[in-house]
Amino acid sequence: MRFLLLIALLSLTASFANAQTARFKPFELWPATNDAVPTLYTKAALPFNPAGVAWRFPYGPKVDVKIDATQVLRNVNPYYFGNNACWYDSKDWFFDPDRIEKVKEAGIKFWRWPGGSSSDEYFWDGNNQGYTTKTDGSDVAHMTQSWAVLTDDFIKFCKMTGSEAVFTANYSASRYGSVAEAADLAARWVKHVNIDMGFKVRYWEIGNELYGPWEPGNTLAGKPQLTGDYYGKDFRTIADAMKAVDPDIYLGAVCYEKDGEGEWVGHHRWTARLLPELQGKADFLILHQYFLFPYDTATGKIYQNPTNDALFKDLTELESDHGTLEKMVNENAPQYRDLPVALTEFNILNGNDKPTIQLINGLFTSEVLGEAIKAGYSAVDYWDWKNTFDKDYNGDMAMLSFNDPSVPDNTCRPSYYSYALYYRAFGDKMIACDSSDATVKVYASRFSGGELGLVIVNENNEARTMNFNFTGFAPKGRLMGWVLTGKDLNGTQCSWNGVNGLAGGGGPFPLDTIPNYRAKFDPGKPLLLPVAARSATGVILY
Repeated sequence: MRFLLLIALLSLTASFANAQTARFKPFELWPATNDAVPTLYTKAALPFNPAGVAWRFPYGPKVDVKIDATQVLRNVNPYYFGNNACWYDSKDWFFDPDRIEKVKEAGIKFWRWPGGSSSDEYFWDGNNQGYTTKTDGSDVAHMTQSWAVLTDDFIKFCKMTGSEAVFTANYSASRYGSVAEAADLAARWVKHVNIDMGFKVRYWEIGNELYGPWEPGNTLAGKPQLTGDYYGKDFRTIADAMKAVDPDIYLGAVCYEKDGEGEWVGHHRWTARLLPELQGKADFLILHQYFLFPYDTATGKIYQNPTNDALFKDLTELESDHGTLEKMVNENAPQYRDLPVALTEFNILNGNDKPTIQLINGLFTSEVLGEAIKAGYSAVDYWDWKNTFDKDYNGDMAMLSFNDPSVPDNTCRPSYYSYALYYRAFGDKMIACDSSDATVKVYASRFSGGELGLVIVNENNEARTMNFNFTGFAPKGRLMGWVLTGKDLNGTQCSWNGVNGLAGGGGPFPLDTIPNYRAKFDPGKPLLLPVAARSATGVILY
């Protein structure tokens, strides 16, 4: 009997070991369908369409571009092109066929839910533990009323759009009540989605921006100031409860990119104090980046109107933040050197200000996607899909308009087209690329069939001519492309492949009915490709 028991234990141990060995690195693989085993993502290039519009743009100063197709920098998959959706988007709006089609034509297949800071006030089952009033004074019960996007609704949406998801669990429930209550709330959510509904949510964050005084639960009467070490200890308890339900999920811990003691320069050394407390319970780390706080620091309200050059220069934050986080890991918990870093919120600046709906944000977002892949982030999510127009600052962080008197609701903002470019023109492997002009960014990729995919961002008010030098790729003399541009970087109207949006702002839709650009060229000669002023351009080279 003891012998049989020993054999059974050994068998279980071997099975567990095999399961652990088979466990893949977070964000590394992508499932063909949600219930499929994740595999290495591959992407085929769209076939060349000879019926497209001839490529005719003015030539400008040359930009030398060196591309080495043999040097792969990163594997690329849909986790890099995610977005944020929120419980307050309204069920009727969320499921409108127009919204679903806009998701599909932008190629967005990774969604973070249920929404930013409100995640830390979100009780998915409607049982609010006596916490009845949100920080904005509204009733918490509104979050799970029939008009709102509920858990089951969101899963239905993911199925309709072929999407994966990252859920943000309510950490602050541990502050309103106890860590045991927060752990139970999160664990039952995992069970409801992954077990009862049979939809595999592989990625879960525990809380949102908890380091900040704006976050529900950060500072609470009768509770100590929330710090990284405090959160880390609770993280372990909540993580254990969630993984007891589904051991194959991946859990993300909230980090801050600066290492300082005071607020805004590290939030009491949040990350440095957090890392040693994780004790192997976190599978990935989380950063958010809004690049610039464009208000007077004394009042927090007077808008400073940053220049376009200042906004574009802010992109260096992506690489420096990733490097700072790596440094903190090396100094405080070197065993976590290989943990992926997910950028689960970003926008051009911190506020619903004019640049969020201007052409510059279409170019800026195109650069964020390319720079984030290059810098080593493992997932990227824009903030966000739907918001509302801010009448005080005349902007809106969302990709689709809402309550903007200048345009109809659901008009596509310039940022929307940056995702559409990558969906059409970027392959499954980022490859080495160098541009001689810092104001012309070029992100290069390779498709599974060997074609090259490029996203080119020209920040200048004049055209440029790309002078390509290829290593490891011999073009066959055909290309196909898509172009986002407009008359003014600070204008709200944009065009897609020469078709303008409404005069009030945004661009055209649907996209698939607008012809692509195409060109044929002599493959025996250097390729000189003109690109439009103020543009983000996607190109496939065959």
